Amino acid sequence: MIRFRLPFVLTLCFFLSGLAAWAQVRENADEAFHQATEHHRPVLLVFAGSDWCAPCIHFEKKILAEHSFQEFADANLVLLKADFPQRARQSDSLRRQNEALAEKYNPSGVFPYILLLRDDGNVVKVLNYHNESPAQFIDEIKPLLLP
Repeated sequence: MIRFRLPFVLTLCFFLSGLAAWAQVRENADEAFHQATEHHRPVLLVFAGSDWCAPCIHFEKKILAEHSFQEFADANLVLLKADFPQRARQSDSLRRQNEALAEKYNPSGVFPYILLLRDDGNVVKVLNYHNESPAQFIDEIKPLLLP
């Protein structure tokens, strides 16, 4: 009986550890910028359409949910996602916040649109994602990090 429980427990631990790492992506901009200022880290702002934009969904699965990128982000970045779903409902305050972020940083409505920002909100660089591996995407960000 123990041999059946051990794989289950290991699978559950692996699943839960993935959920804990995924929780680092913030949706509250005030919280993200406060965290960035407190820890002297840049903000990686991702504009996404989580339920309709295929490249956005691909970026989330291939980069944001990938373990090596999550470790890199935990040590170096604050992740902020401004989501614009078509089917899922958002609170009015979250929708207004994301619209304000889009007005300031993404007025053309490009998706996905990925920016590296200083903790004061100034743009360091717009990052283009062209199906790179997580390692390649990390390598694009590393030289932009402040010492």
